[in-house]
Formats: sequence, structure tokens, C-alpha cells
Amino acid sequence: MSKEFAPKLFKYHVVLKVSPRFEGGWLAKRFVSTACPDPFCGENGLAPEGYVAVFCTSNHTGGKLQHRHIPAQDLSPAPPRKKHQQCLVLDGPHRGLIVTISKCSSANRTVEYVIAGAATSTLSFDQICLVEPVKYTIE
Repeated sequence: MSKEFAPKLFKYHVVLKVSPRFEGGWLAKRFVSTACPDPFCGENGLAPEGYVAVFCTSNHTGGKLQHRHIPAQDLSPAPPRKKHQQCLVLDGPHRGLIVTISKCSSANRTVEYVIAGAATSTLSFDQICLVEPVKYTIE
């Protein structure tokens, strides 16, 4: 993850998967979200070079929100699971746009989205990353 997409993230959290090699795998198979509006500065302060500021909930009932700095090499884009989810396009002609998924195929690991109501594009899961709208605003 680079700072290239940071301006797009003022209204979105990027959803990422954590590698099993991070801290013995205790966050493996879990999704984390980037801090907003700056994925490189979160509740724990400025992330060191090569790290991303993220948060996740504890896997216990009523679990607290946990804020972490995770090395970028231990994070990968989370794919969408169904249509109508929003994704950041990481590659291709629409790179940097946030699009709404119109069709999602887990078997083929591809998604389709429509631009301007007419042009349909297809991307593989490694060319996109799931995002979630920020649910709060700082005033």
C-alpha cells in the first residue's frame, strides 16, 4: 500500500486481509480496516515507514476496537463478496476510482462494474480492494 490512493480515503476505509506470518497468525483470516482519513496515522499515532495504521474488533463478544500498525508486506487487498459493495480500483484504466460492484464471481475471482451507466469492465480480485464508507465524521 502506498500513499498514492490516500486522497481517496477521506470518506472510505480500505479493507485488508492480514498474512498468517504477522505476529504468529493471530489476525490471520481476519479483515482489518485502514485508519481514516490517513491510513498511515491512526489512534496509535504515526505509523512507522512501511507500516499501515489499521483497526479491527476483538473476536470476543462485546470486543473492543483494537488499533495496530501492521507492516504493509503483511497486508493484501480484501476482495468483495457480493454485488453492491464498493471497491477501489488498483489497476487498469479506472485506477484510483471507487466503483460499485455489479457482479461478483468468487469461483472465477472476478468482478464487474459499470462506469457512467454504460461501459462495463471486468477485473480480477487482485486488481481491486474492498472499501467501506466512513460511518462517522470529525467536526
